[in-house]
Order: sequence, then C-alpha cells, then structure tokens
Amino acid sequence: TQLEEVLRLAEQISYTAGIAKAKQLLATVSYKTGESEKALQYILPSVALWRELENPFELATALNRLSGPLIDFHEYAAAQQALEECRDIYQSLGYRRGVALAIQNLGGVAYKLGDYARARALFCDSLRIRHDLGLQRGYAYSFEFIADVDEIEKRYERAVQLLAAADTLRVRIGAPLEQSSQKENLDALTRARARLGDVAYELAWSKGATLTTEQAIALALS
Repeated sequence: TQLEEVLRLAEQISYTAGIAKAKQLLATVSYKTGESEKALQYILPSVALWRELENPFELATALNRLSGPLIDFHEYAAAQQALEECRDIYQSLGYRRGVALAIQNLGGVAYKLGDYARARALFCDSLRIRHDLGLQRGYAYSFEFIADVDEIEKRYERAVQLLAAADTLRVRIGAPLEQSSQKENLDALTRARARLGDVAYELAWSKGATLTTEQAIALALS
C-alpha cells in the first residue's frame, strides 16, 4: 500500500516523525479492517517514537489509537492507563474535543469491565463537553454508548429512543456509522424489539426519531 511505501521511505532516510506518523496511520487502517494484532504491532512503536520526539499532541492521538486493540485483547488496565494519559495530555493542551473522546473511550473500558454506573457517568461527561462545543457527530456516538448502558440496565424504551435519535441525527448531518457499529446497533434494536414487543418498540422508535437534538441530549443525560 501507499502507506507502507511511505513508511519504507521514512525508514530509509531515518525520518523519525515520518516513521511515527506512518505507523500510526497503518495502525488505524489495520484496526478498522479488524486486524487488531497488526494494529498493535504498528501503534506501540509509534507511541514510543512520539514520546521520544516530545510531541504531546501526536502522543495523545497515538495513545488513543493504542486503546482500541488493547481493549480487543482484554488488556483493560493498560487501555485505561493509555486513555488516562491521553485525556491528561489533551486537557493540558486545552483540546477539549480530544478530552471528550478520551473520556468516552474510558467509559468503554468501564463498560467492558461491567462497571455500568461509571460507564454511564463517563459517557455523560463526554456528551456534556461535546454539547458545550456543539459537536453534532459526537452527540450521535454519545447517544449510542449511553443506549448500550440502558440496554444492560433493562431500560429498553430509552435505549431505542436514543438509538433512533442518533440515527436521525446521523442522516441529517451525513455522518453514517461504520459497518461493524451499524451491525451492533441493529443487534441491540432486535433484542429491544423482542423485549418490548412490536407496538411498544415502534412507539419508542418514532418518539426518539422525532426528538430535537436538545431533547435527545436532555434524555441521554437524564
């Protein structure tokens, strides 16, 4: 691929920042195509190189990318550590969009560990920051993550409403979900329909789909 060629050239001329960036991008591509092991092999040296180069923004970005494959391999303590460092760096740089992402991903770790109260609190904190910044695409992710907790806690109607609100928002702003996440949402909706029955499910969906963005945020945070 072109990225592998970029990496080869950067290595040839010992261009450290180029090597770090190419490996970071290769990790992102590998992770998105479901190759978590390959992603880990690329991102670990990238993290080390950005640390060496004392580039805090790129280091935080790489630490966030590192958390995904770590979670896939159930390395939750390491993922949490990477994300806490990522959050703290973004905080020190005043990059609140990054802080919101790191907090959301920390919520994902809590969710995987079965600490649903902490997961909800972190997802809500992330949504509050996104609301302050007006990050609409971020709202959709927040609604979807909070809906996951609602489903676990058997709040099926709320979960369906939030997924409907996220779907409406994504269509409106032209920000479709990646396919793997689409499938997860569809599975969650299928389970909710089975729990609620068709009528209650359809009512919850239509209610969620017609909420304003502000109403959906209020519902998510309630």
